[in-house]
Amino acid sequence: MKPNSPKYQSKPGFKVPDDYFSSLEDKLMRRIDAENKADLPDMGSGFTVPEGYFDTLEEQILSKTNRPSKVVSLFKKEYLYYAAAIAAIFVLMLGNFFQAEQPQNLGWDDVEITEIEDYFDEDYNMSYMEWNTTEYSDLMFDDARLIYEEDFNNVDSEAVFDYLDENIEDPTYIFE
Repeated sequence: MKPNSPKYQSKPGFKVPDDYFSSLEDKLMRRIDAENKADLPDMGSGFTVPEGYFDTLEEQILSKTNRPSKVVSLFKKEYLYYAAAIAAIFVLMLGNFFQAEQPQNLGWDDVEITEIEDYFDEDYNMSYMEWNTTEYSDLMFDDARLIYEEDFNNVDSEAVFDYLDENIEDPTYIFE
């Protein structure tokens, strides 16, 4: 092995005469022109244009591209259909909202006493009152009732029904 020898040879094995590449292009072009002229007959370019064609070309192109523009209407029939649908929905909703209800003549006979008692026993939240059994039994009267019929004589029926309507979750219990 040679120490510090370059990996590739610094001098190539090909030699070209001086000014070879400077005149090579001219020589090739002259030779190609001479061969092409000898092989091909003189036929012209092959393209012909009628006289005055380019004088009217611009007008012909513009006449084909300048079509009358479409008029876009601001009022479409679709908008009329949408407005009619919205008006119909509005009328139906108003009809349902202002539906005439038949007056119900309700009285205390329509509400059962057991339902009111069940409401107070089960649903009424009396957590703010901490009564024990003896205090609760002191409020009961002799026949184990908290309320008597006479207590309802001075009560406005409409106010009671409004109160029950607002505070009872299932209003069907009122009329059973």
